[in-house]
Amino acid sequence: MLIRTKIIIYSIACCAFGVLLSFALVKYILSEASVVATPHAIKTPDNNVTFDFAELEKNLASIELALNNSEPLQQAAAMQAHQRAEQIKAELQKLEQLKQAQLQIKLFTLEQLKEGAFNSMPHIVEPLRVEPLSILPPKAPVSSVAPAEIVASEPAASLTLGEGVIVLLLACCVCGLGIAWLTRHLGRSLDSLEVGLLNFSDNDFSVSIPEHGEGQLKTLAQLFNHSAAKLRQERQYIYQRELLLDKVIQSSPNVMLLLDDHQRLIYANDAARHLFHKKGRMEGLSLDELLVDLPEALALALKHEKNGLFAMGEDEMETWYISRGQFLLNNQQHNLILLKQMTRELNRQEVAVWKKVIRIISHELNNSVAPIASMVNSGRLLTQDIDDPRLTLIFDTIENRTNHLSQFIFNYARFAKLPLPQRCQVSWAQFTAQLTQHYPFKLKDDLPEIDGYFDQGQMEQVLLNLLKNAHESGSNPEDVTLSIRYQTLVDGAGFSIAIEDRGAGMSGEVLEQALLPFYSTKQSGTGLGLPLCREIIEAHDGCISMHNRSDGGLLVRLWLPQ
Repeated sequence: MLIRTKIIIYSIACCAFGVLLSFALVKYILSEASVVATPHAIKTPDNNVTFDFAELEKNLASIELALNNSEPLQQAAAMQAHQRAEQIKAELQKLEQLKQAQLQIKLFTLEQLKEGAFNSMPHIVEPLRVEPLSILPPKAPVSSVAPAEIVASEPAASLTLGEGVIVLLLACCVCGLGIAWLTRHLGRSLDSLEVGLLNFSDNDFSVSIPEHGEGQLKTLAQLFNHSAAKLRQERQYIYQRELLLDKVIQSSPNVMLLLDDHQRLIYANDAARHLFHKKGRMEGLSLDELLVDLPEALALALKHEKNGLFAMGEDEMETWYISRGQFLLNNQQHNLILLKQMTRELNRQEVAVWKKVIRIISHELNNSVAPIASMVNSGRLLTQDIDDPRLTLIFDTIENRTNHLSQFIFNYARFAKLPLPQRCQVSWAQFTAQLTQHYPFKLKDDLPEIDGYFDQGQMEQVLLNLLKNAHESGSNPEDVTLSIRYQTLVDGAGFSIAIEDRGAGMSGEVLEQALLPFYSTKQSGTGLGLPLCREIIEAHDGCISMHNRSDGGLLVRLWLPQ
């Protein structure tokens, strides 16, 4: 509002200055044009011929005198002289009328100039043309030296109007230049503001405008710069949040698929590309195109719009949980599909249940075994005087079975009460050297230079159990191999440990249940070896897998994160 008021004041001041200048110039012109000529000479505008009335009277007198002195010629030239005299009188009357008309025009023009109406009667100020007198001999124009000479009114009037127009144009120019000079800061500020807003329309918030001027102009520039800085900050914040959200989604182990209302994929994370074996972009594919070459269990789970568990896998079955959700985004229906691998979670839950059962059974068995062992010792003391071999056999049998049952309970209690690993830096060379003292094996590759980080006692128990199973599988000792490699995967860096043999391998049913507690294919086995290995590896945040080799034998692979 203050800027608008300043512009109005500046414009009024410039207009007033221009009007005053115009009036001053007009007054000067009127003062110069106010001289009125005497009735002795009239100056025509076209040919600048001057008629001297005194000389004409002298010529008429000379003609009359000549006619009076020449009697013979008087009669001959009477008619001609009379006609000439009539023509001269007519010309004189015409000139007199012209003089009066010009004087009237001049007076009217001066009045119009005083009133400021320069263009009100353009047809009146048209210059009057006067034909020269035909009775006068041709001669050069005679300039009158009389002080009362009258300047022709038509050229003066025309020149005055032109100057008036020029004066008005000059006044307008002065007004325009004045307004431009007074509002020069406003123009620069508005130009800068326009450039800044155009950058805003192009989503460029890095521009700032100079803070010229004072008052509202400076305040406006400061507000613009503050708004630009705020927009830059908000945009950076939103960009960082988008990067963080995308990083979280891409790093999630859960498979995420986002479909539009036409069942076309519009977003997928890295886990989805890994599951569907897609190296490039998956966006734009339809759901039917995704189901091509997929395992049957996975394809059926994606087709049926239900939540639940399903299992898939070749050598080792993996359990997955599929969940679906729908939401409205930008007035369009979207479908979200989440696939979560539940194998490890279910195994942990299963192991937790087994541990709970083992603790309960161990407690109840200990409550029974301890009194039985005590009763056996008491019976031996009471019957030591009786020499009966059958009684000795009975006591020995009861004692052996109670000892075996106590050892059985101890082993299961060790599985149920596995302590947390105490990790430390371990040299692979020293670690493998200790293993060779129990079971021979062959190293396939060079050992990593990077030391491992694990509980040495627990990992030694795991590898000894696996090497023992490899030697008991019917494989030749020289075919039992061990390899340790340092690898960097999507989930991070770690060590891949592989134990291979050339034994009989395992059937599919055995592979599915080999890691379950109490499952064993050996007559004297307890079914705790492999479950204990899995428990120790998972306590180190690793995993264990078992596969039959294509050329015979079994491959057990361990993964230990660094």
